[in-house]
Amino acid sequence: MKNLILFLMLNCSFSFCQTVGNGDGISTDIQAGIVMREVPIQGSPYMNEIYKKGETIINDKTQTTALMRYDAYNDAIEILDKNRNPRKLLRRPNIKATFDGKTYLVLEYLETGRTKMGYFNPLNQGETVLLFKPKKKFVQAEKPEHGYDDYDPPTYRDVSAYYIKKGDEPAQEIRLSKRDLLKSMDDKKSLLKKFISEHSLNLRKESDVIKLLGYYNRIKKTVIQENIEAPIGVGI
Repeated sequence: MKNLILFLMLNCSFSFCQTVGNGDGISTDIQAGIVMREVPIQGSPYMNEIYKKGETIINDKTQTTALMRYDAYNDAIEILDKNRNPRKLLRRPNIKATFDGKTYLVLEYLETGRTKMGYFNPLNQGETVLLFKPKKKFVQAEKPEHGYDDYDPPTYRDVSAYYIKKGDEPAQEIRLSKRDLLKSMDDKKSLLKKFISEHSLNLRKESDVIKLLGYYNRIKKTVIQENIEAPIGVGI
C-alpha cells in the first residue's frame, strides 16, 4: 500500500511539472522543484576592487587622504571613512581625486546628444585633451538557444572609451584612428598629416595619439601667441 501511494505521489508530481512548464522546453527552478540559489555575477563593477590610498582635491587644494576605488558601473568614487564604511565622493566639477596613479576629474560630455557630467582620466595637458572614461555596464544572464545548454551568467562588461575635449566644449567620444582624430582637428590637418608621417605614428596607440595632441597644442599656442604679439593694424 505504501508503494502504491508513493507511486501516485511521484506520478502526480511529474504530471504537475509537465503541466506548469513554460512551453519552450525549459522549466524554471520552482517548476522543477529546485531550490533557488544566488547566481554568481562574473566580473566586478570596480576597475580595481582593492582600495588604494589617494587624495581628494577641492578647488585645487588637498582636503583629505583616504582609501579609494572607482565604481565604473555607477560612475562614482568610493571612499572609506574613519569607521571603514564606504562613502561616495560628491560628483562636482571643483572636486577631483588622485589614486592608483590616475587623476579623476568631473567633466561635461556628450552622450546620445545630451550633455552629462562624469568622471574622466586626463591623459595629456593643453587646450585639447585626450580623456579616458572607465565604464562598465551590467549584462543580464542570457537564455540558452537550446534547452540543454547552460545560461550565460550575468556579467559586468568593460565598455570604457576614449573622449577628446577641446577648450570649454563638452568632451566627445572618439575612436583612436587616423581618420577620426584628423577630423576632430581638421583646422591643422595638413600639418598633422606631415607630423604623423615624419614620426611614423600609429594612432591606434594611446601613446602616439598623445604625441600628436602635444604637437597640435603647441602649434595652436604658437598661432595664438603670434596673433597677440602682432602690431595693431597688421592683417586688416
